[in-house]
Amino acid sequence: MRKLLATLCLFLAAACLRSAEDPAAAAYDRGEYAEAVRLWEERAAREGVNSALLSSLGNAEWRLGRKGRAVVCWERALLLDPEDPVALAGVRHARNAGGAERPAATWTEDYASLLPDGVWALIAAAALWTAVAALLIPRLRAVPAGRLSQRVLLVAATALVLTLPGLWGVRTRSDRAVVRRAETQLRLTPTAEGESVSVFAEGDVIRAGRGFNGHVRVRAADGRVGWVRAGEIERVEGSGLPARSGEEQP
Repeated sequence: MRKLLATLCLFLAAACLRSAEDPAAAAYDRGEYAEAVRLWEERAAREGVNSALLSSLGNAEWRLGRKGRAVVCWERALLLDPEDPVALAGVRHARNAGGAERPAATWTEDYASLLPDGVWALIAAAALWTAVAALLIPRLRAVPAGRLSQRVLLVAATALVLTLPGLWGVRTRSDRAVVRRAETQLRLTPTAEGESVSVFAEGDVIRAGRGFNGHVRVRAADGRVGWVRAGEIERVEGSGLPARSGEEQP
């Protein structure tokens, strides 16, 4: 009995501490999801976004029925932390709730996730200029390239080659997008009168390509290819909160 009371006291104390430290989480626990969204968005404006905030915001948005915005939150959280358990659970839940299959990550995208996006570019630039210096300095000094220069050139060239898959993975990962509107028509041509060949549900994750005439060419994981209106999708790649449509104003 004492153990049960002690456990209950610890639980209540933790809940109180959680409420005091995170009013947004407390609002979410009370079922006040719109208020939780407002408070998390205010925190993001003050402190910036992180994977935990995006994951929590995605949960609240899903509870409010805003599936597209929720999935964007979870996908962006996974860009910051590919192992975020809340975001992973969220995208699995969205898929089990009837969403389309997410595009499978390529090996270059998995490779790119080993480091933050900007780090790949920094390593590539440093390796390139180091290789250039190792080639040019001996020539400018009019002396044969020594063993040190050769080793530096070899290391720099190797580092540059190793960054190429990461840079490509960053590039292709930026093509991922989320359908933001229910019953989004996949059209055969990039026009409003184009024949509808399929329909996407809100929250479906697709790959977005080039744009034309206010439309974007997209590809689904199941092989469907066509055009959707640019305003009906939102790219996952981004550093802030998802866009808010007119129907989603707080």
